[in-house]
Amino acid sequence: MFKESPEISGGDRSTKPGRQATLSCIVGECVSEARHAVATEPRPHLAHVDGLRALAALMVFLNHAYAQSFNPILDQYPTGLLSIFSYSLVTGHLAVSVFIVISGFCLSLPVMRSGDRPSGGVYAFLKRRARRILPPYYAALALSLLLIATVIGKPTGSLWDVPIAIDEVAIISHLVLLQDLFGTGRINYVFWSIAVEWHIYFLFPLLLLATRRFGIVATAFTALVLGYALTFGFEGTRLARANPHYLGLFALGMLAAYVAASARPAYASARTSRGWSAAIVISLLVTAAACYAWGYRTASQRFPYLDLPVGVLAAATLVVTTRSRSHLLTRLLSGRALVFIGTFSYSVYLVHAPLLQLMWQYVLVPLGLTNTQIFAALTTLGTLAVLAFSYGFFRLFELPFLRRKGHGAAEDARPVAPAALV
Repeated sequence: MFKESPEISGGDRSTKPGRQATLSCIVGECVSEARHAVATEPRPHLAHVDGLRALAALMVFLNHAYAQSFNPILDQYPTGLLSIFSYSLVTGHLAVSVFIVISGFCLSLPVMRSGDRPSGGVYAFLKRRARRILPPYYAALALSLLLIATVIGKPTGSLWDVPIAIDEVAIISHLVLLQDLFGTGRINYVFWSIAVEWHIYFLFPLLLLATRRFGIVATAFTALVLGYALTFGFEGTRLARANPHYLGLFALGMLAAYVAASARPAYASARTSRGWSAAIVISLLVTAAACYAWGYRTASQRFPYLDLPVGVLAAATLVVTTRSRSHLLTRLLSGRALVFIGTFSYSVYLVHAPLLQLMWQYVLVPLGLTNTQIFAALTTLGTLAVLAFSYGFFRLFELPFLRRKGHGAAEDARPVAPAALV
């Protein structure tokens, strides 16, 4: 869609006023980084990115509400019209791909204004990410362990039977953020994606180095090839469990950021291409066709094949919605409800799994409800309950770390939020 030369892949040092405001936007991961980049104008909030994050988070919640009601581990699946919800076992995982792309997009927006380097250096970048991602994570880890030790620690034949099988390896791996390699699924079956993103943070400076030398297109392509080579080459091993191909999806998000926000002529030209809209349609059709042809059971075993078109879908969506506020997709994703949920979607991710078990074990099952009725309850009143609790968790354990010391302004927003059951 455009040509790029390494010679012009450095920072945007001659940014036009209109584009400068775009580059300094506050959304998702870019908030903390934007506050440490040089800025002279107000930073608008890209609401549609929060909306996209919320939509993906709700898909993950639907995935787990379904698995709590119709346990796929026990080969329980609904029939009739409800069987369509079995595809949530696929879409819930694919939502993680969307979150990874969003992360690459948001973290790349501010570094373009600092010579394609993390503002303040690598150590400062990692320190900011640790401040943002770790306090709420460890709070949720403690909450999950407390609930397992007291009220939801016995086998019940539900999805939660996996997290309660805790040993020393599981605890240590979660403390040092290695649960994507060891103890995966224990304590809280969605924590693995936090470790995945944490590891990508350490590779982000290398991706930026490659971008400065070879350009973002070559960097994204190489990251995709290398990531998928590791995923398929080490299939069935602990390394493959960490989804190394997500590095390529993260790089796709970086590419989307450069196209959507850079003032360089090559990117500005690519930004106006109709190819991005075509990419949305084509990648969506490819994903839907593959899921239909394979069925949800086979598709849920072939996630890496589906992650790529979904990654393209997410990247193209970010370009299209960022370049035009009047686009239908932008307006839909900028709806107040979605944007509000997007502000605390990380908390939704961190706490929704044990909350589902609590409602299932102590409210819905004692009422003698059928699986279908349980699913209906979890996706209506249960959703409201989880959102309410998550918002309170956000106020206690996220919001204090979104504020810069001595300023009281939001410093950073969500890392990759919910992860899906694997």
